[in-house]
Amino acid sequence: MKADELKLEQFYKKSSLFNKDDPKERMVSIPAAAIGMLRHELLETIGLERTKGFLLRYGWHTGAYDAEKVKELTWNDSREMLLAGPKMHTLHGYIEEAPNLRAEADFHIGIIYHEALWKNSYEAEEHIKRYGYSDEPVCHTLTGYASGYLSNILGKKVIAKEVKCQAMGYEHCQVLCRTVEEWDGEIEQELKYYQEESMIDELNEAFRKLKIERDHLSKAYDVHQNLVEELLKENDLSGVANALYQHTDLPVLIESKSLQILATAGISEEKGNLYSRQFNQFMDNNKRKKDLNKITRAELFDDMTGYSRLITPIYLQKQVVAYCSFLYLDAKPQEVDKLILEQGALACSLYLFNERTRVQTELRMQGNLLDNILSNRMTWEEISKKAYYVGFKLTTPYFMMAICPNREKLTIRDELELNDLLINDISRFLKDRTINALLGQKSGKVIILLSEDIALKSESSKKKFCQAMNDYFSKKYSSYDFKFGISSSSSRIEEASQLYDESTSALQIANQYQKVVFFDFLGIEGFIFQAENERLQKFIKKKLGTLIEEDKKKDMELTKTLFHYLNNGCNINKTARAMSFSISGLRYRLQKINELLEADVNVPNIGYQIYLSLKLMIYWGDLDIDMSTSIDLSKDDYLNE
Repeated sequence: MKADELKLEQFYKKSSLFNKDDPKERMVSIPAAAIGMLRHELLETIGLERTKGFLLRYGWHTGAYDAEKVKELTWNDSREMLLAGPKMHTLHGYIEEAPNLRAEADFHIGIIYHEALWKNSYEAEEHIKRYGYSDEPVCHTLTGYASGYLSNILGKKVIAKEVKCQAMGYEHCQVLCRTVEEWDGEIEQELKYYQEESMIDELNEAFRKLKIERDHLSKAYDVHQNLVEELLKENDLSGVANALYQHTDLPVLIESKSLQILATAGISEEKGNLYSRQFNQFMDNNKRKKDLNKITRAELFDDMTGYSRLITPIYLQKQVVAYCSFLYLDAKPQEVDKLILEQGALACSLYLFNERTRVQTELRMQGNLLDNILSNRMTWEEISKKAYYVGFKLTTPYFMMAICPNREKLTIRDELELNDLLINDISRFLKDRTINALLGQKSGKVIILLSEDIALKSESSKKKFCQAMNDYFSKKYSSYDFKFGISSSSSRIEEASQLYDESTSALQIANQYQKVVFFDFLGIEGFIFQAENERLQKFIKKKLGTLIEEDKKKDMELTKTLFHYLNNGCNINKTARAMSFSISGLRYRLQKINELLEADVNVPNIGYQIYLSLKLMIYWGDLDIDMSTSIDLSKDDYLNE
């Protein structure tokens, strides 16, 4: 027999439609619209997922039953028996026509590949009438029928998958049928719909999941309450880390954006540093540093050796400033861990925000107080009261420090932002060393009024302090060179404005070779450098104008020679050795210099005035000379030489 010759009467005899003696052969006719209404009721009552499973299993049983009848007939070959399935689809009225695109089967080894079109599927039509077009296939009874039919005749589980559907806007539906093994994992999601589950089982499973969710929410609530308590107690990040560890028994790391340890819980700080270095190395080796910057929520890194890390960013003013992590050394990650970790990160953000606000308020008050002191707008009583509120002890004597980074390429906005960062870091630097100080900004410089306590009593201690500060900031702000100007000391805070002038004068002289300059070491030069820049320029032009104009054509050779000669006390032999130059050549240059200046540079007072002018040119960058090899004589030294 061929599939095209198949008729329903061969299965369901007309006389048996009402044959009470053989109810198994009874056939019931149901209009497509009624089935469409049933489908609608199911969707409204038990939802999309359960309806899909119900219709697939209904179709499966229908197809499997028809296959039993088909196998009782005699067929030309196994292929005709396979094609009888689509023919039954049309005979039942499920579809109008089912052209086969490909139909292959080997019943001996259990292999099948069947691909066909379904024209005018009743399920697709009913769905469009009631709901319009769909985003996914809807012919569930037809798909279930094909799966049940083919599985029965092949003796092996076959799954039909609708790859195109008229309800999705295609001209016809298209189905592909293969054994589970041949699908090779592609229909894992479909298989679950063929598993029969009672409503009681589903309710039990739903209850189990709800209980887990309830426990998770209860745990998360307890963590939230504990974290709030830590913030109200004004505890630091260690308090947040400990609260997280108490509720999870998982080691906690809180790290800076550069993965430097800020706080740990559950492990020692030493081990925390080790895990931070390992993670940093892991990210570098796998070229995933950019991935870390893209993390917006908690993310698990489980491809590390021996342990996993769940990490989430800590935000401050929409910028990632740090990270909070759980380490899984012996435990396995739980879904609730992400929620708890993100709560911890939020607590860290609030702490950092409060801390930044507190520090900024404190620094603003310090800056205002320092500005008022420099302006001499406050009495001693007012200074005492304000100093108490900002935590500055009025312990004499005082000195001033001015700090300026090399900021030639900075805009005004960048300069202000850099100064704000510097002041915050300097404040932390001073507090870590319990240094009594007032911080502020003036004329683009960071200024600090300090007390000469035990740590800053001598010049050497001040120099070490400045060097430590320079090392700290040079490492943190590696693209900037920092210069420091240190004033003399005064026992009266009312003289702070004078100390400020002295520190800025010393700062003018500081350069890349001499980054820390003390005003006390400048002698008479310090007072000269306090003069207005315009007046100094006129002084230099008067002394050296003719020489500089002539020398510009020769890379300033004569001017540099003059500086080295004066810097070596007008000693021609020392100068020749310092410059690796012949004595005869040096004599010729000196003669030429005297002619251009119309003066004898060997006369002490004339020579020293020219020497100071040249030093100013070097400090301002108008004359390029490596000061690290110069003697840098004071007036007395110069005159003695």
